Amino acid sequence: MKNIRYKILVLSDLKKSTATMLKSTVSLAKIIDGDISLFHVKNPSDLVKKESQLSAIRSMNQEHTAVNKKIQKLATSFSKEYGTEMNCTFTFGHVKNEIEAHIKQEQPDIIILGKKKSNAFDFIGDNITQFVLKKHSGVVIIVDEKNAIKPGED
Repeated sequence: MKNIRYKILVLSDLKKSTATMLKSTVSLAKIIDGDISLFHVKNPSDLVKKESQLSAIRSMNQEHTAVNKKIQKLATSFSKEYGTEMNCTFTFGHVKNEIEAHIKQEQPDIIILGKKKSNAFDFIGDNITQFVLKKHSGVVIIVDEKNAIKPGED
């Protein structure tokens, strides 16, 4: 019999809730024998504060280095603590376009998203959850920050 490994894609904004999402993802991966990929997209317009092209490039390079360090630190800490390897990638670009392209390229079986905190005045948002539900026909799991599944526990 062929050993099937499920592909699990974690879409993260690298905020505080990322650690909780990854704990739940590691638990799920251990239960279903899955491979974990972490993907992060940063909108370039969030980085560029000045109008100069040189300063924009400098800002993007600094952010690239900072995000790379943060992702590698997360991956190594979870690898050491739970014995699970994680493929981590990130990019700069239009968030929805980059997510759609990554989903098409990777063809994940399961996508993990964090639960967005509700805001009474949030009429205009990025609606990433709705976007992913439209673009991915497989399983989408939304992880709550407070109720994580802990690795090694039933």
